[in-house]
Formats: sequence, structure tokens, C-alpha cells
Amino acid sequence: MSRRKTALATVVALSIAALISHQASAESLTVVNQGGSPGDAQKTAVFDPFTAETGIEILVDTYNQELAKIRAQVETGNLIWDVASVHSLNDAIGCDEGLLEQIDWSEHIDETKFEAVGGFTECGAPYLVSPGALVYDADRWQGDMVPRSWSDFWNVEKWPGKRALPFQPDQVLEIALMSDGVAPRDVPEALTSPGGVDRAFAQLEKIKPHVLWWKSGDESMQLLLTNEVVMGYGWQGRVNVANRSSGRNLKIAWEAGYTSAVIYLAVMTGSPKLKEAIELVKYSLEAESQARYAEIMGYPPANVDSYAMLSDENRANQPTEYLDRGMMQAGDLYISFWRDNGDSIRQRFSTFTAR
Repeated sequence: MSRRKTALATVVALSIAALISHQASAESLTVVNQGGSPGDAQKTAVFDPFTAETGIEILVDTYNQELAKIRAQVETGNLIWDVASVHSLNDAIGCDEGLLEQIDWSEHIDETKFEAVGGFTECGAPYLVSPGALVYDADRWQGDMVPRSWSDFWNVEKWPGKRALPFQPDQVLEIALMSDGVAPRDVPEALTSPGGVDRAFAQLEKIKPHVLWWKSGDESMQLLLTNEVVMGYGWQGRVNVANRSSGRNLKIAWEAGYTSAVIYLAVMTGSPKLKEAIELVKYSLEAESQARYAEIMGYPPANVDSYAMLSDENRANQPTEYLDRGMMQAGDLYISFWRDNGDSIRQRFSTFTAR
């Protein structure tokens, strides 16, 4: 083959490769979430059916809500992710900083179906509600030995042994205040008032020698399943999965009070696949998609229409009798407090747990 023909063939081959690469890129979206069993459930309930219907492949990455990773991608223009799963604080900060696309979701989704969980934000679409509560082994603790409050959790004389708490101050400080007698609905006001943070840390000081700090949902359940702790704080969905996979009888003491975080789906600013990303978010929030996810994980769906599609067993596991015992990690007061004070509190918390 002549040099000219060889060069021409090379150009054609490179052009075809570039075209194939472009097509593959155009027919995929990259979503980042926190992985584990919730990530597996999202793939089964949402991503796989979405791909089957649209032909758009969903690639998944994981992170631990590090907003810095989103910031680095957007500020450098080197986007890896298209859609991010973010909790309420990261949604608020990311939206304020221009890291997440501002979208008028009312043009795409019936927002009235999501009013019970606080609705949409300027950037985020409410995907699920994640309650965190006091978890214990119902085969181990029965009768008057069942822990029913956070003050019980703090009572190491009646229930000797280690406790499991998350290495995450924006959940631990809240339950510390509940252990000191603050009603769940009053926690945001108590925490943000003068002396509120000091009060919470004072409570943590009392129980610190008896705490094992966990850094993932899987670890929170493992500590309970291996009997390394006598009780712990855990997320509802993780408890359901742990019981199903292990045959154990872990129970949630809803009456003790619980935190309830809204998890949002948001589109990364500058994503070249904005249209496809919005389609994925829409699909994720459809009643059928939400119901499929809820059946796997047990989390309450964000879409009110999904409840009619849930099994009787699933509905029975929801905290419907204890809605007044929930503390929603949302609202202007709460979000503004953590946005303004989060860095200093996290530094204090890290120092506290290390000594």
C-alpha cells in the first residue's frame, strides 16, 4: 500500500474510532452515589429498566458526599459525572456555588407528588427519604430490656457494652440532644441556639468511651450483626437489607426519635448531557420506579403515589405511627446553620473523637 493510501486509511480509522467513541459517550450517563446496597438497589430498580427503555447506559461511580470532588470537576471543566446523589446540605451549598444546574423541575415533573418530603429545590429533585434511628437486636433485648429512647441508648449501666454511632456530626449532635430530653421537632432550634452545640458535645462526652464510630452504612450493620455493639444508630434501608441477608431480627425503635434526611438527584453544572440527565431524574421519580426501589431497600418513597404500590409488609415497616418523632434534616434554619458552621463543627468533632 502506498504511503498516501496508508495515511488516508489511518485518518479514516481514527475518524471512525472518534465517531464510535462519541456515540458511546452520547449514549451513556455517569451517576455518582454512595454505593453499597442502596447503590445496588438503584441499579436494579431504576438504572437497568431506564437503559432497557431508552438505550442509555448508566455508568456508576461512588463517593461519600465529598462536595470537594464535585467542585473540582466543575471548576476545572473536567466533568466525570453527569448526575449526583446529594444530601440536603450539599444540594444547598452546591446550588449556591453554581456547581449544580438550576432547573425548573415543574416543567418536567408533577411537583405536588413530593410536597410531603419538602418538595424540590432550585437544583435538586427529591429522590428518597433516609431515616436514621436507634437499632437493636430484638432477639437479644426483650420486654423491659427493649431500648425505647436515646436516654436508654446513653444508659450504659442497664445496657452495658459498646454502641455504634456514625462518624458524622450532622446526625450525632442531633441525637445527642434527643438523649438530653429535646423533642425531635425541637432539635433544630435547640442545636442552633446559643450553647446548643456545646450541650450536644457535653452529652457525647458522657458516652464517648462506649462508642465505636462507623464510616459506612455497611459497617453500621456489621457491628450489630457481629455483636460488637449492643445497639447502634442505623439507616432504615440498611436495617432491612441486613435482616433479609442475615436472617437476623434487628428492630428500629422509632419512638426514640429519628433523623430523616432527604436525598436529592442533581445535574452537574456543565454536563453536556443535560437533556438525558433530566430524563433519568424524571424516570427515577416516577411512582413505579420509586416503589421498586422502596421494595428493595425499605426506605419511604418520596413520591406519594408510590405508597399504593408497596407491599403490606413494606408499609408495616414504615414509621407511620411515629411521624411526630421524626426530625427532618432540612429547612432554612437547619441548612443555614450547617452551611455557616459545618466546617468548624466537623473539625471540632474530628478532634473530639481522636482524643
